[in-house]
Amino acid sequence: MAAVKKMKVDLALIEQLLDDNQPSRALELLTAARTKDARGWFLTGEAQRQLGSFETALKSYARGLSLADEAELRMDTLLAMAACYRTLGHSAAAYELADETLEIAQELEYDEYVVRAMQEMGMALRAWGRLEEALELLDAVLAAYTQEKDYAGMSFIHWAKGGIFRLQGLFEEGISQFKKAISFAKKSGDAISEAYGYCGLAGISRICGKVDECVKNYKLAEKIFKKSEDLFGKAYTNCGMANGLRQQGKYDEALRHYNVADKLYSSIHDTVDLGFVKWGRADILRRKNKMQDALKDLEEAKALFDNSDEMRGQILTKLSLAQVLYALGRTEEAEALYEAGVKQARAEKLHTYLESYT
Repeated sequence: MAAVKKMKVDLALIEQLLDDNQPSRALELLTAARTKDARGWFLTGEAQRQLGSFETALKSYARGLSLADEAELRMDTLLAMAACYRTLGHSAAAYELADETLEIAQELEYDEYVVRAMQEMGMALRAWGRLEEALELLDAVLAAYTQEKDYAGMSFIHWAKGGIFRLQGLFEEGISQFKKAISFAKKSGDAISEAYGYCGLAGISRICGKVDECVKNYKLAEKIFKKSEDLFGKAYTNCGMANGLRQQGKYDEALRHYNVADKLYSSIHDTVDLGFVKWGRADILRRKNKMQDALKDLEEAKALFDNSDEMRGQILTKLSLAQVLYALGRTEEAEALYEAGVKQARAEKLHTYLESYT
């Protein structure tokens, strides 16, 4: 019987494919390799993460970490895992991994990894709702990127800061940050970062009542994501577009986008963002007087948010549930949920309880 030929994987080619946003091809080559070393597993995780398969990516990273001896690779893997946990709504776990990386980087005096670890810690704090702490770290990272003229890095930090200002209710400052993010993404030639910049600008435009601007910017993002394999970006844009169309009163069109986002987020197991889809769809169902259907979506959204660190989602869902329960005559439950939502928002210093008009 002929021996099975082992396929050697060209890791340099894999890295190039990932840089060129071709994760499917990269994953195909990596899967064909019968054995993988630590870097091979790390790159497998990177391909899966680019495709939006965050839970699967975490398993690949963990296998790579168990094999990794090289400090740089261990830190790359820890930071990638932190990003996955953050996206999945587990901010505390993300922060711990980034903090562990920071300790290694400081001990070895690897300045580049110190900056990257601080960035991921800042992003975890941002997702956690610890906004002032997040801003402090992200400003330090931005200063480092500015000194290095790292336009891609600068774009990302301006995008992140825009999201923080949105949550703080500082809309003009947020809009300015997202515009800077788009500008630096164009300078770096990173179309995907540009698309996320448009999404950020669209989201904050919607919250402050500039709904036509919102839809216009989501359409710009959609054009870019359509040419990519970024399932998360496609889902994110469909959900955001649906939010804008909902606010324009185009309910049936919005529902179509929510349903696409539901399928995409479900396929990549992004339960936190799936919660926002169900929350938005429930708002339309409520306006169409389909209270039982709205209640079903909101109860599902609540369960998804309660298993995460996503405070904004938890708050908005409590408030929306209160409105639906009140309409169904369940007044005491509605009052209790409404009060709990406002109390949580004030305790977390979030203003999202004022977003009921959206």
